[in-house]
Amino acid sequence: MTPGEQILAASDRASAPLTCGLLVQTDGQLDPGRLRAAVRAVIRRHPMTRAILYGSRQHAWRFVAEPTADPFGFVDDGTEGWRVHEVLSSAPFDLRRFPPLRVVLVRQPDGDQLSVVAHHLALDGLRVTGLATEILAAYRQSPGDWGPADAADAAGGDGVRRGMPAGIPPVVRAAPSPWSTVARRSGRYVIPLTAGRGDGYGFHPMVISLPSGDRTLADGRRMTINDLLLAAAHLAIDRWNTRRGGPTGCLRIRMPIDLAGMAAPAGAPVSSTDFQGNHTGQALIVSEAADRRDLPRLAARVVDQTVAAKGETPPPVPGVSGALGVAMARYVPGPWRSALLRMGVAAARPLLAPTAAVSNLGRHDGVAGPVGGATVSGGRYLVAVGAAGRAALPGPSVTAAYFTGTAGMPQGLFLGVVSVGGTLNVTVGYHRQMFGPGSVPAFADLFRAAFAELADLRGSAAVVTPATPAAPSAPGLSASSAPAPARETGTTDGPVHRVARVTSPPRGTVPTR
Repeated sequence: MTPGEQILAASDRASAPLTCGLLVQTDGQLDPGRLRAAVRAVIRRHPMTRAILYGSRQHAWRFVAEPTADPFGFVDDGTEGWRVHEVLSSAPFDLRRFPPLRVVLVRQPDGDQLSVVAHHLALDGLRVTGLATEILAAYRQSPGDWGPADAADAAGGDGVRRGMPAGIPPVVRAAPSPWSTVARRSGRYVIPLTAGRGDGYGFHPMVISLPSGDRTLADGRRMTINDLLLAAAHLAIDRWNTRRGGPTGCLRIRMPIDLAGMAAPAGAPVSSTDFQGNHTGQALIVSEAADRRDLPRLAARVVDQTVAAKGETPPPVPGVSGALGVAMARYVPGPWRSALLRMGVAAARPLLAPTAAVSNLGRHDGVAGPVGGATVSGGRYLVAVGAAGRAALPGPSVTAAYFTGTAGMPQGLFLGVVSVGGTLNVTVGYHRQMFGPGSVPAFADLFRAAFAELADLRGSAAVVTPATPAAPSAPGLSASSAPAPARETGTTDGPVHRVARVTSPPRGTVPTR
């Protein structure tokens, strides 16, 4: 493993697994057998999706010919897709026995939901999004077949496993951290609204329309969509803490950057080799209380740092903790490395962890896929290949996609952003020690308002924001229910995780991790 991967492995906790995922919404029903075959076909292309860890003291990947267990599940008992996605993201991964990928099709009366979740040690956000896109493309192109499921797993006579994939244990209850009081009073973290223990992660989706007009600072520099998202996170956290009577000092927002795209040509597709491990670097975007009291000053401070990040090679883990961790991963002998890294991460987490993370994947219309023959106002058809050749089927179409990530306490807050079809789909990912399903909409509203204010700093047109989707109800979380320097990060011309510059899209489309 690379030093960055070793630090990620040491940071992983059973009560707060490091995961990322994509939830795709359709307006009709998918065939579970054919989707299962599509998942299998894609897994065969990418060894990392079927890799397992080995070694008792030093971790390394072993790439097996076939996944050690079926990563596909089919839930048709009425459970809502976001509830399933929360379980997949919250349940710990046993990477020595099961693949690092979980895929579930959730049957819903108003349109199926596809949940794709991976352990962050194996895949990052761009790779998960590319994987989901490939699965949908394989579904469109051929019905395929993975063969019948085991008799013990089959139900209803259709040979499709019901329930969650293999290897989904119960969600681990997190014990309160002894550093919680320090974190609450430090002014550098989000003040939690819940008290006591919290089980796993929750997600709150919302849709934000793109602002129109140029967002130009006083010195003539342009504020990108990614700059807006980062600045809005700083402002929303400041307002959240202030309204709850807590201090807010220096805030540090983690901005992931794609290392694999740094030397790639503009617009290059994600290749098979890109799936070999996590390719995410990190940059910290910092603000002080004085910055957040003056919106133009906050905007300029954020742009200063994102522009500076364009000419740097980002480390896998930023800051002092990252530098110490990388040195330990490189120079400490193998028999003691894993234990020392875990002890170091646990001790440093309350003191050195960032405030939150904002990960913007950029525009990914490929999730919806190419138009297959006829179209309707509802969106793009999924298509199949039959004896008569390519034919359009009567639906369904992909209507939305949401990117998710996780962060354990004391950070506990992750904002995932992806654009499909002309809107910014934002997911507030939170640890349940921080927010509950009934309280997270209040933070989401603060973020939405902060984004609108910052977007209108220089007289750009007002931002019209659709209503936030209904807040999810509380689920019962259980098993059953030397590269080239970066040239572009976080701009409307290129997504955060693709640092190679691409041309600016036409006005009216989504400028874009």
